[in-house]
Amino acid sequence: MYYFVKTNFTRLALAMAVATILIGCEGKDGLQGLQGPQGPAGPGGHDWPGPPPSGYLAADSIAGGTAYLKWYLEAAGGTGNLTNYGVTVAADFVRCKACHAWDGMGNAGSYADRTGVSTGTATRPDVSSVNLRSSIVSTTYQELYDLIERPAGRPLNLTSSAHPDYSTVLTPAQIWNIVKFLREEFVNPNELYDLQISGPAMHYEWNGASWVLMKPVLTYSNIGKGGSAASGASVFANKCSVCHGANGKDNPPEGFTSLGKFLRAKPHEAWFKAKFGEPPIMPPALVTSTQDLKDLYKALVDTVGFPD
Repeated sequence: MYYFVKTNFTRLALAMAVATILIGCEGKDGLQGLQGPQGPAGPGGHDWPGPPPSGYLAADSIAGGTAYLKWYLEAAGGTGNLTNYGVTVAADFVRCKACHAWDGMGNAGSYADRTGVSTGTATRPDVSSVNLRSSIVSTTYQELYDLIERPAGRPLNLTSSAHPDYSTVLTPAQIWNIVKFLREEFVNPNELYDLQISGPAMHYEWNGASWVLMKPVLTYSNIGKGGSAASGASVFANKCSVCHGANGKDNPPEGFTSLGKFLRAKPHEAWFKAKFGEPPIMPPALVTSTQDLKDLYKALVDTVGFPD
């Protein structure tokens, strides 16, 4: 038995030694092969906020501006009047312009002195502290759409300054029109005039006997800067004189005796009406070029050619 075990152990050791000799040590890695050819270039990227959605591409930005003014008008894609939507509150509670102003800057711009429900004007909401121009450049197409639609917003017939729920009254096409208007059609007010806002922000102050509403003072100057009066007179003759007469005295805006007086008092509003109209009184898209608007302003600021 001892002999058998010893013999088998010897044979196993001998086999392992032979295997080690046959296998040998592990060799070194070979040299790296040559680099293959470069693959095809990938598709081009997109600048932020990415490719525009199809709804945006199909949208009408001028109709969007009209909707910003009064979304319920037929020219804005609506049915014609608010009663068709069951709205019973004053119109300003459901209009974009009423909260965000003609220039989109809210209470930081031309509506810095406009009052609302918290300051004693029951027919309209407070002016928003949101600057739409900042929102436009900081949100994607879809985010801006969602901000406008606001399904979690306040009911339309609530006289509050909160953003309304437009999901049941605005069609997707109308919302995309407004999105496109906001991104492409706003005119920078600094291109048309200068505005200085001085004095206190809107607030009530106790004078010892009663509460007094304190408001800032808005001063417009340099109206029509960068414009040509001669070119503006031509624009007026071609686009405006048929309704307003040769010197702007016919059919003046409500509360004014002439178109010239209106523009000089409200340069923040006049460009919007010229570009997006106020149907059915005034059609959209009469003057859409920013340079034409500058020229028109430069002409209408002249009190001789366009008197009060």
